[in-house]
Amino acid sequence: MEELVNDRLLQDRNTADSNQTSTSTSPSTSTASLDMVKRKLPQKSLNVSGPVQPYHPRLKNFWYPVAFSTDLKDDTMIPIDCFEEPWVVFRGKDGKPGCVRNTCAHRACPLHLGSVNEGRIQCPYHGWEYSTDGKCEKMPSTRLLNVKIKSLPCLEQEGMIWIWPGSDPPTATLPSLQPPPGFQIHAEIVMELPVEHGLLLDNLLDLAHAPFTHTSTFAKGWSVPSLVKFLTPASGLQGYWDPYPIDMEFRPPCMVLSTIGISKPGKLEGQSTKQCATHLHQLHVCLPSSRGKTRLLYRMSLDFAPVLQHIPFMQYLWRYFAEKVLNEDLRLVVGQQDRMLMGANVWNCPVSYDKLGVRYRLWRDAVERGDKRLPFTEST
Repeated sequence: MEELVNDRLLQDRNTADSNQTSTSTSPSTSTASLDMVKRKLPQKSLNVSGPVQPYHPRLKNFWYPVAFSTDLKDDTMIPIDCFEEPWVVFRGKDGKPGCVRNTCAHRACPLHLGSVNEGRIQCPYHGWEYSTDGKCEKMPSTRLLNVKIKSLPCLEQEGMIWIWPGSDPPTATLPSLQPPPGFQIHAEIVMELPVEHGLLLDNLLDLAHAPFTHTSTFAKGWSVPSLVKFLTPASGLQGYWDPYPIDMEFRPPCMVLSTIGISKPGKLEGQSTKQCATHLHQLHVCLPSSRGKTRLLYRMSLDFAPVLQHIPFMQYLWRYFAEKVLNEDLRLVVGQQDRMLMGANVWNCPVSYDKLGVRYRLWRDAVERGDKRLPFTEST
């Protein structure tokens, strides 16, 4: 990457600290320098505190991955919550996925308690059946009425099921979340977590906490660097960590992609991912289920050891490792959430290694304001 720079917010803070240290002992000079320092100190630009506010409708106008294709069989369904609304995903007669409100139009019974019959989801209460567009096509024991429940645009691409929960017309294309060329997918895991999705994204976009938090898993034995930096283009939502050989990207609206250079599992190697012989690629999708819950989709890929794909029960071992790492984070993020609900600002004092998390928050604020041009992206 060329022209790697720090955020202006953090540059100003560092400049102010430097100026304050080098001020003269002369009273007049000290006063002038102090005035300059005050002018340079950044205004607090992030305030994430208090009860989580209702999600802004503009945040819904994106494609959101909600499930892995392998989890959605022809005769199964997947109930999800998205932006505090209940939905259920299933496949129609043509095999294509659909997403309808998880509430029967008759007596409000949750549809996921029923079954899928010939591409229709059947309510377990009185047998009403709905197609993927939400139309009721069967009403046993009574005359068929013209009834329809709400459905969402739903597509399948590259092994994932996507929905568009917003009121704006959906965009024609979906972002690609495939691992880089040469990688093979080894694990796809879904977890329901008791934290707001923004707090989880904050955590995933931060690597500086690893040698303090993940002391029993992947960062066991890591030394604490004297300086941790995240280097990124001035207008980007991606970059790389220094001194760690890890590339990372926030992909709107709720995805984090990272590539980690390793010499063997649990060990870092080299100063950049390009210097490493083997790599692990991760995808984290943080679906906003509600103001206190996140549906996490995790995909792990490797560019080595393809034989691991053929070892029986290996997926259970991958899940064990993933949950162990995540639990190290969760106890802290849940604690943050508790403090936030009591009024604490979880972004009270950002420093240089918080750059990517800060940019995510500024991007999200811009979306909710309805800015025509979103920061750090090419969107207009």
